[in-house]
Amino acid sequence: MSGRADDTTHAAAVARLGAASRHEAEILAHLDEIVNGEAFKGSPRSQSFLRYVVETSLHGDPADLRERCIGAALFGRAPDYDTAEDAIVRVTASDVRKRLLQHYGKEGAQAKVRIGLPPGSYVPEFTFQTPHAGSPAASHMAQGPGHSPAQDEIRLPARPKRKLQFAVAVSLVAMAVLALSWKWVPWARSLGAARSESLIEAAFRNAPSLQVVVADDTLVLIQVLLGRRFSLEEYENLSYLRQPELVQQKELQRFWASLSTRQLTNIGDLQNASRLVEMLRARKWDVSVRHARQMHARAFRSGNYIILGSSVSNPWAALFPVRGANFPFGELPPPGLPEIILNRRPLPGEPPQFVVHKDPETGRKITYARVVLTDNLTQTGRVLLVEGQSMSATEMAGQFLLRDGAAPSIRRLLMLPSSGPLPNLEMVLKVAEQNEIGEQVDLAAVRLIPRRRAAL
Repeated sequence: MSGRADDTTHAAAVARLGAASRHEAEILAHLDEIVNGEAFKGSPRSQSFLRYVVETSLHGDPADLRERCIGAALFGRAPDYDTAEDAIVRVTASDVRKRLLQHYGKEGAQAKVRIGLPPGSYVPEFTFQTPHAGSPAASHMAQGPGHSPAQDEIRLPARPKRKLQFAVAVSLVAMAVLALSWKWVPWARSLGAARSESLIEAAFRNAPSLQVVVADDTLVLIQVLLGRRFSLEEYENLSYLRQPELVQQKELQRFWASLSTRQLTNIGDLQNASRLVEMLRARKWDVSVRHARQMHARAFRSGNYIILGSSVSNPWAALFPVRGANFPFGELPPPGLPEIILNRRPLPGEPPQFVVHKDPETGRKITYARVVLTDNLTQTGRVLLVEGQSMSATEMAGQFLLRDGAAPSIRRLLMLPSSGPLPNLEMVLKVAEQNEIGEQVDLAAVRLIPRRRAAL
């Protein structure tokens, strides 16, 4: 039926959210203007709908922005209600789209922020209007947030024309020397490469291809619903998808059918995968993205992989235990609670374990991510595990791995050569969150791990 959000449209809409959460204050202020404006006046249902989808996209789980989930959360419908018979969500969404058009056609025409609800999706879209080039606002934006308009009035004294020509000539000579050094001096090239090399590039330097495996949030939801963990074997043979007695007892058959047939992942994994693909394809790498449910154990015998999510959300991580790991996960907590990362041999200044907590000085939530670089099952390729204690921790870990210059700093800490592929290692990253949104990521600890013997 027209107007329904299919899986592809939903995933694309979620991926487009991007950095919208960083503009949360602007978006929420604009949201108040809309729902209190003339276009939405007299329609509490449309006001509530727009507020719900915007706030959920910023703070909640995008998986909740499905028709049935919205119907249950916003309109009091049963979790397994028949959406084919009850079109309240689709009808309200259509009304919201019409009212948004009315708002931006009149009082919101000059708004710097715009909120849209694309057809076929319940995930809002945020756009930011750019001031016309040449305007004072545009000049200020181009200079960045630290630039003051008063600085535009500062002018350097006029330089005599002859001196300017001399300066240009010196610059050209310097550039030529640098170019020759780059071309003919190997150490100059390696030094320049090392300064900008990311950990992803250093880990997979000679990889002809790479697959990014995103987490299975359906598995997470099922584990929380049933209050139990599933093993890798149960995941691989799909026995975790068998309908349990609880579903029949609670008459949730339709809800279970919808949940168990969808391949869901989280926005952090989608953003990480998108950035990885964009960066590596620009460097002519062959990169693809796979959902965890699409994989099987045999695939990991060859090739190169980045596995996003711990064994709770991406069971394939359990294929690569690190013998004698310094930063293993502790015992699995009940579903819904974060795992604890242990530190078996703390160095001075390091804690004995990395636990989610609140920073008493800043009030920000502190979470951690465990990153392991190891071999595939036959030592013919590399595997990078990115396992966060929270969704934002995994997302921020991805940003750290893509950060220019991260590899040289790790090499210095581990006293490794300045060139060549990185050896197997494990690290813990510290992530500061505000309102469940990652704001800062730093290295907390790192260790080398010995290479294991090849499988017979």
